[in-house]
Amino acid sequence: MSKFLEELNKRILVMDGAMGTQLMDRGVRPEDCFDAQNLKNPRLVESVHKAYIDAGADIVETNTFGANRIKLVDYKFDNKAAEINIAAAKIARKAAGSNNFVLGSIGPLGKMLDPLGKITFDQAYEVFAEQARALAEGGVDAIIIETISDLQEMRAAVIAAKNNTRLPVIASLTYDDGEKTIYGTPPEAAVVVFEALGVDVISANCSTGPEGMLKVCRKLLAVSSKPIMVMPNAGMPELIGNKAVYKMTPEKFGKFAIQFAKLGVRIVGGCCGTGPEHIKAVRLTLTPNLSSRGRGVARSGGVRGDFASRTRVVEVEEGKVLLVGERINPTGRNLLKAEILAGKTQIIRREADEQTKAGASLLDVNISIADISEAAAMRAAVNVVQSTSNLPLSIDSPSLAGVESGLKNFCGRALLNSVNGKNESLEKVIPLAKKYGAAVIGLALDERGIPATVEERVRIAERIVRTAEAAGIAREDVYIDNLVMTVGVGIHGALDILKAISMIKERLGAKTILGISNVSHGMPNRSKLNALYLQLAITYGLDAAIVDPTDKEIQKVIKGSLRLVKAKKAEVREGLIKKFRAEVDKARRSGKPAEKKGEAALQEIRLTGYPDIRIAVTDGDVDLVEVLVKQALEKKYPPQKIIDQGLVPGMAVVGKKFNRKEYFLPQVIESAEAMSKGFELCKARIPKEKTRSAGKVLLATVKGDIHDIGKNIVKMLLENHGFEIIDLGKDVDPEEIVSVAKKAKPDVIALSALLTTTMVEMGIVNDELKKAKLDIPLLVGGAVVTKGYADRIGASYSLDAVGAAMLAKKIMKSVKK
Repeated sequence: MSKFLEELNKRILVMDGAMGTQLMDRGVRPEDCFDAQNLKNPRLVESVHKAYIDAGADIVETNTFGANRIKLVDYKFDNKAAEINIAAAKIARKAAGSNNFVLGSIGPLGKMLDPLGKITFDQAYEVFAEQARALAEGGVDAIIIETISDLQEMRAAVIAAKNNTRLPVIASLTYDDGEKTIYGTPPEAAVVVFEALGVDVISANCSTGPEGMLKVCRKLLAVSSKPIMVMPNAGMPELIGNKAVYKMTPEKFGKFAIQFAKLGVRIVGGCCGTGPEHIKAVRLTLTPNLSSRGRGVARSGGVRGDFASRTRVVEVEEGKVLLVGERINPTGRNLLKAEILAGKTQIIRREADEQTKAGASLLDVNISIADISEAAAMRAAVNVVQSTSNLPLSIDSPSLAGVESGLKNFCGRALLNSVNGKNESLEKVIPLAKKYGAAVIGLALDERGIPATVEERVRIAERIVRTAEAAGIAREDVYIDNLVMTVGVGIHGALDILKAISMIKERLGAKTILGISNVSHGMPNRSKLNALYLQLAITYGLDAAIVDPTDKEIQKVIKGSLRLVKAKKAEVREGLIKKFRAEVDKARRSGKPAEKKGEAALQEIRLTGYPDIRIAVTDGDVDLVEVLVKQALEKKYPPQKIIDQGLVPGMAVVGKKFNRKEYFLPQVIESAEAMSKGFELCKARIPKEKTRSAGKVLLATVKGDIHDIGKNIVKMLLENHGFEIIDLGKDVDPEEIVSVAKKAKPDVIALSALLTTTMVEMGIVNDELKKAKLDIPLLVGGAVVTKGYADRIGASYSLDAVGAAMLAKKIMKSVKK
């Protein structure tokens, strides 16, 4: 164990506070690039670290929050990314000395990851890996990945840090006032993913003030076995004069520290608005309470074994069978094969939706057919499934490239299907499961094939479990599949392998899973046979079943599964075996042909009216929107009415769901892209002279601010609502905004800012507009912008991109009046 983690187990540690505002107080402007100061002015950076150490901090962070190759492009320092990080680590180490700790800070990329943006997982991984390696070379004690909102971006960063350094890793998400990230991830889902990836400390930072952070910490501590860290802002900023000020006093901030300590938080520090005086207050408050107080009440073993998607946790509970939906699988399904070959997703989307509604716990995704790029097809399938369903996935492929693509692109903790007892499989598949934090299905077969006896199956299972455990995968995260054979070749084999379930659980401590439908392969009346066999398996202690969750007989079994678990198993089992034997005999004597696996038919898509388009937009189904809009145009629906009565109302529903926190940023972007597709088709049919513009908006991120994710989302939504956009980009001078406004005469000027230090530029723009006698409505927004600030400068305010589009329409209505 590292010295840092050892010390963390002994006492509560005090972290430093904000870096950027301290550099600004010393004369550095945001446009000068804070990270570059490690090369340009190392003594200045060191003075900030020393101020925090003198205030009582045990830990300082390197001045590298934005020192990744992608962000540094804006300052033309991208080729010095490694040099900046190494220098920053050495500066922090010098200031901290040998008795304190240095964390290497890694912040967000400032770009969205695929499929929401253009940065691929691999690209993000490489950028984060470069930064992590440099920080390690510079001598940091641990890596902290902080102020991340997107769980997928965090996954890329954690995996990069874990695979490119041997340092402890801290993962710190930022949550909104609803105690979820803007991407919809609750603390509980974050914990499942982080613990599976081997994160050493779980943290929350920035976000709201200490009050909101207390709520997040309670949730983290309730489910995690890892140390918890917190770095709240000093409340929300207020504008005093021309400066954004966080008004929470050090004394008040310090009082919250004891509340965090009592909960069980192990590291307390500060984020935006905090300085050495806040950290001094934390130190003074915690000094009598730094020893063993508050280890926190964690569930035994944390959340090990649970699964998660971006927004949902599926708990693994003793006695409750996990249902793994089997229907996204092309075996014996020609229409699904054809769809996969064509690169379409209609059947996959529908199967995901129906299995989710039917009560599946996880969804198995298998797209293995000949003549395709397995990695590309798996990526496409995973993306459409997780846009349709909030369930965790089982990634199922015989191809290593397909498995890794699925594990990489699924934002959550998955089940890997599968590894087996062959040397090649163990050597290549187990490391993938470990790298991506997946649980794994182990097939009881090896180079000699499927064993004939139960003991041989258990022997292979033991080898799989031991190999997984040696790689760092807990044995309770291994699901052994004893490979049930069809009763068409004999009933004894199917009954014998059930005995291996309890043997594996008792001897190895692993879990068990079965592909239930295999038992009835080639037989009539498959539904009844599958249901009886599932009941039998449950009496032996089966943990998970790969089934068709939409099957009515299977649903009946699951409803009564608790009764099966609690019943006297020997008596129940004997009766079920008799029923099963009788049903098998009946099927054999029936003379009925073998029943094939149910084939999902391609449903003919027929437009019935504008509401169909609205629903497709709300669902974020790009392909369906394209088909429906094309049909509407073929039927001579007026293009403008398609926009006004189909596309726009669909996006309005999305806005309402977003405001109610039923939808989050991924769903908004998916729906916006679907609407955009329909809008393009309609626009091409509207003569230019009849094109109706909702208005003209001049859009910019203010001077000194290079963050443009929010601005770009606003742009997308405004364009989809029919606005003409003049996008000036980021870091735009007030003079340029006014100059363009004079020439272009926009109906609205929309400004974005992410930093408290740049928010004041909005007021300057407003003053310059007044001087130029330009009476143009101003719309402002961004993470730190408040309605109070907007009111003060006479601007309209929107909390988010969806609201900005709605507000722009309201402004246009009032202008036209």
